[in-house]
Parts: sequence; C-alpha cells; structure tokens
Amino acid sequence: MPSDDLHRGLEQDARQVTERMPEKLSVPELAALIESVKRFKADHGLSHAQIGRRIGYSRSVVASFLAGRYDGDLEKLAGKLVWMMNSEARKQRRDKGEAFVSTTVARRIGTLIVQTEAFSDAEGRIGVIIGDGGHGKSHCLRQYAEADKNAVYIAYDDCMTMTRLFAEIARAVRLPSAGSLAAVTARLVKGLRDRRVIVLIDEASSLRVRDLNRLRQVLVIKARCPVILAGNADLLKTLQDPGYRDGHASLDQFNSRLMSILNLDEVAGDDDGGLYTAEDIRALYEYGGIVLKSDAVETFRRICKTPRTGRLRTCGHICSALHMSPAIAERGYIDGPAILSAVDQLALPIRDWLPMAYRQVRQQEEREAAAWAG
Repeated sequence: MPSDDLHRGLEQDARQVTERMPEKLSVPELAALIESVKRFKADHGLSHAQIGRRIGYSRSVVASFLAGRYDGDLEKLAGKLVWMMNSEARKQRRDKGEAFVSTTVARRIGTLIVQTEAFSDAEGRIGVIIGDGGHGKSHCLRQYAEADKNAVYIAYDDCMTMTRLFAEIARAVRLPSAGSLAAVTARLVKGLRDRRVIVLIDEASSLRVRDLNRLRQVLVIKARCPVILAGNADLLKTLQDPGYRDGHASLDQFNSRLMSILNLDEVAGDDDGGLYTAEDIRALYEYGGIVLKSDAVETFRRICKTPRTGRLRTCGHICSALHMSPAIAERGYIDGPAILSAVDQLALPIRDWLPMAYRQVRQQEEREAAAWAG
C-alpha cells in the first residue's frame, strides 16, 4: 500500500460534503436549508431537543429556525446545522461491522455473569473481570444488560462519590435516589432483597478498599444481590493487597464472596492462541466486501495478544481507516503489511509494542525488493 494512500483516502472522505453552507443566506437559500434540516430530522428520527443538544442550542431555537422565525445569528446557527448534517453523513457512509459479535471474550464474560448469579443464594456473590483497554469489556457488559432486563449496568468514574454510585444504582432499578448515603442504601436493601437483579459496575479500577467493602455490605450481604466488577489491573492490585491498613482487613470478607476472577490480560497472552480466534477476528473485521488475508488475521491477533496496544479497539480503528484507502478498495482485501503501514501512517503508539511484527514485515519487504532488483 502506498505510504500516503491512507491519508489521501481520509482527506478525500473529509472533503466530501452532502450539504454546503450557503454563500449568502438569501430567502431561497435559507428555505432550502430549512427543508434539508427537516429531512435530516425526519430521516434520523430526531426531536428538536436532540438536534439542539448536538449543536449546542435550545429546543426552542431549533423549532423557531425550522418555522422560519429565528431572529438571532442565522449564519452561525446555519453553519452548525450544516456541520452536523455533514458529520452524520460521513459516519453513515463508512462501512461498519456488526454492532455486536459473540466473540470468545463475550462468551467468557457471559459465563462469569451467569455463574456468579447462579451461586448467589443466601447472599450474593461477586465476579471480577480484569483487562486493559480494548478487550471489549464495556461493550459486552452493556450488551448483557440490554439482553437481560434484570441486569443493571453502571459506569463508575473517578468523580463519583459512593453516594452518587449508590444513587445511580437506585435510579437504574427505579428506586428513589435522593438523600444521604444511609438513606439511599437503606432503600436499596429494602427494594432489592426480594428481586432478581444483578449489578454490573464498569470502570471499577478506582474503587478503594472502603468502597469495595460498602458494596459488599449493602448489595452482596444485605440485599443478596450479585455484583460484577470490571476494571484494569489496578482493581486486581487492590483486591490482592496484603496490607491491613485503612480497613484492608475487610478484603478477607470481600474475597470470601468472590465467585471467580476472569483475567483477560492473562488469558490473551497465552501461547496456545490467546482469547481471540481467527473466527473472532474475521467476524469482527471482515465486512463491507473487504476480506482479510490470513496474515492480516494473524497481525490483528498479535495486536490483541500484546499489552498496551488497545487490542480490539485499536484493531477496529485500523480496519475502519483501511476501508477508506483507495488501494484497499481497488484490490478488495487487507493483508498484514497494509495493517502495519496503517499503524505507521496513523502514527499509532502501538508501533512501540510490536517490534517483532515490524521486523518481519520489513524483512519481507527487503526480500521482495531484492527479488525485483535481481
């Protein structure tokens, strides 16, 4: 693949527009833009408020614009609307794979959730999923919660207090969420004790020992509710901390409720093939009429097995970018050298983590060049 082919394809895509900003907002041009926005609104099933949120305006501004009565800065508003429609058009014309693929990772996560729930009787059990970014943990957990209406998905973040976390859980199970930590947790215990609910807490790496103990006391013991925690290696370090400072003795109680720990990082690096089969890779990244050569499958698998590469997320980004390449579109397939060329052209940091792959590809290129020269 030519060294500038990918950038050329991306630039060409960026220059394609479905809507142009009128040079002058004359009455006919304004009327045409209003009709375009109305079609866009109808085609995408959007409300005035949803369009307003996308462009940073209120519902009433969008409504008055579409009614031809907006008396504010028309040029500024029109520019934002044109940008919104072109941005959505770029997303729509880009080839995409299936929204969800039942990969080996998804099946293992599903098994852990089901077994954690099955072993919860007189009190709940805890399942833990460990993995760095890109394994698809969040996607799998959201998909599970979508399929099982008794599963509650909560994304934790560093800005959340425990009161906020328990309030989010309460809202998700349709219980009142206002009040103090004591009030919210009391309602959760009362409301969940006789219900079948499993709580999936994502991005749990920042939870402290004291936080984990509160989750154990409130959800697992009192509410008899199974809990799944997903995070990176920092969560595992917290669980395995041998110290007994700051209430760490409670880790014994927490760990005694553990059903299982699924360490995706550990399994992904196994010499027997890791987590990602060739079938997984093809199901995820073979779409839009572009096929994967066997060396492309192995290159994607190598990325997925290598720590700090972004794994599936990075593979998806590379594949999506390659679909914009004129050379790839012309020949109809992606091979290993094309993937590594894309890594170079996009300047992705995974170059530092795949030295063996780069040596192999460079050696192959040198052999091919020597053969042509001979």
